Amino acid sequence: MNLSLTLRHLALLPCLFLFTAGRSSAQLELPDTRDSARVGKISVTGYPYIFYSPETEFAIGGALILTQRLGSSADEKASNVMLSGYYSVKQSYDLFLNPELFLGDYYLTASIDYYRYVDKFWGIGPASPDIDSASYVRNAFWTNIECDVQVLGPLKLGLNYDLNSTTISEKRSNPYILAGDLEGSDGGLSSGFGLVLFADTRNNSFSPSDGGFYKLSMLQSAAWLGSDFTFARYILDARHYIGLTSNIVLALQFYGSQIAGEPPFYMYPALGGDNIMRGYYEGRYRDKIYLATQGEFRIRLTKRWGIVAFAGIGDVSGDYSGFKLKNVKPSFGLGVRFMLDVQELLNVRADFARGRNTEGVYFNAKEAF
Repeated sequence: MNLSLTLRHLALLPCLFLFTAGRSSAQLELPDTRDSARVGKISVTGYPYIFYSPETEFAIGGALILTQRLGSSADEKASNVMLSGYYSVKQSYDLFLNPELFLGDYYLTASIDYYRYVDKFWGIGPASPDIDSASYVRNAFWTNIECDVQVLGPLKLGLNYDLNSTTISEKRSNPYILAGDLEGSDGGLSSGFGLVLFADTRNNSFSPSDGGFYKLSMLQSAAWLGSDFTFARYILDARHYIGLTSNIVLALQFYGSQIAGEPPFYMYPALGGDNIMRGYYEGRYRDKIYLATQGEFRIRLTKRWGIVAFAGIGDVSGDYSGFKLKNVKPSFGLGVRFMLDVQELLNVRADFARGRNTEGVYFNAKEAF
């Protein structure tokens, strides 16, 4: 990783974590572990932040996170609602609302997102060439609603609805979008309905040290649901957490996404971003199938401070036979963690990542996975 780039963004860390000192909490004391959390009490954490990512570049924003245990047991995972927003130097903005409710045998979550995004598109495929005119602008409203019920042990079965209304407000000089024969080059409405099967045995929803999260989702977008596009999407997200010591956790993840039919180009599985395959611009490589795996060592140094080391590999392809070991893309890096809420183990993070001929710096709330 370029040393000057790393030092430049490390200089932002004091600012980021200084801002978090302005948070408020409904609880006067912050116990060391979640086991001593008082059921029914609401914790409110709010903070402004400055962050950087390859997708947004420098941005300023803020977040408000409410957490509460809605069940009658202290072992119940903390339900939470996050409201966040930012504005970047690229004139991108995002307003995002994400409630996540754990209600005994039931799990409900939703994502509601309104944004203007200065994005890039390099074409389809694992070896799409770099071009100078990759940027374009899309405005979108996206919502995803999911409701699950426990069916056997930790196994839950649920329904999922996904709506995405996108406008390509500026095609700029992107040759693929200007050509006009690319599906979704003018935007459109995607509306889909599907099934979810998952099990969640994590001992904490923010920073788990034991258990796992295993989720398979299937979604069908069709004209009878009002969609302009007809396609099917399948996602498998499997995570497992191992507490090696009281202060060291090994976190593992496998992620696979496949799309079939005729989706808009911006909904193709995208490699990169701030959660998995960090170091790559999200969407630098897109295709109908995306497979990736990563591991992360999380070391807690003090009550609030920690560090992580992570590495992963991944790639995209039009079919499974197209995956070649020699073409697989690496991702690795280091990160710093600061715990905003010691009771619920809620972190903010700064990650410095590198891939093949690329690198990225990321600031965000919650763990990457």
